Amino acid sequence: MIALTPIVRRLLILWAAIWVVDFLLSLWTTGLSALFWLDPAGLLRGELLRIPGLVGYTFLHAPRNLFHLLINVWMFALFAPEIERILPGKKFVVFLLQAALAGAGATLLLAWIMPHQFAVPVVGASGLVSAVLAASAAMYPGRVLNLILIQVRLLHFFMALVALDLLWLIANMANQGDGAAHAVHLAGALCGWLAVHGFQRIEGPWSRIAEKQRRKSEQKTRASQAKDEERMDQILAKIGREGMPSLSSEEKQFLKRQSEKKSR
Repeated sequence: MIALTPIVRRLLILWAAIWVVDFLLSLWTTGLSALFWLDPAGLLRGELLRIPGLVGYTFLHAPRNLFHLLINVWMFALFAPEIERILPGKKFVVFLLQAALAGAGATLLLAWIMPHQFAVPVVGASGLVSAVLAASAAMYPGRVLNLILIQVRLLHFFMALVALDLLWLIANMANQGDGAAHAVHLAGALCGWLAVHGFQRIEGPWSRIAEKQRRKSEQKTRASQAKDEERMDQILAKIGREGMPSLSSEEKQFLKRQSEKKSR
């Protein structure tokens, strides 16, 4: 049985309660969706009433699509508790808020560039699900998931979903997609991956780039230290020849800085 953490439990209950209310309201009205969904077209027109949708869309799910809610609830309950334990309290709230805003930002950018394909309202917490899944995959890449017929490593499962989202995003750009908010999924995944320093944890092409940057930084540090040591030798030699009063204000400041460095 999944052991839910406090924020995860409250969020799942909230999602379910909002879906029920939205479903009932949608029988006679436009429901809650029209008030709190992410409306990129409205935001790009400068409609201030659409600002709550930058985060509010993550609390909504399509009222006539129960599967949308259930899959997000199941995935979030499966992966989010462990991330909340790693990032407890406010850290987890900030983590989710960043994922929500990243998804909204990606949607707005695409709607601005390609309005005919992406300037449509968005609802759903799939971006938050992608964020916790990405963080879990970065933290525990070798963990094995028991799917219906096969076993798969968590990192491979995550990479497969990212690849599918990329393919469907390209299809949406060509007006041949499924209409789902794949940009939100990808933005949430990137946010979750970065939050736990996924690129440092997992070996990949980026590892060579990071290693090259680390070596370059070390070389600069060593060169700077050698230059400081040479300068120090020159000043000490001057003191030996002419005494402390002969030092300039710049040389005295240099000695002070070096002394402070050694005392740290």
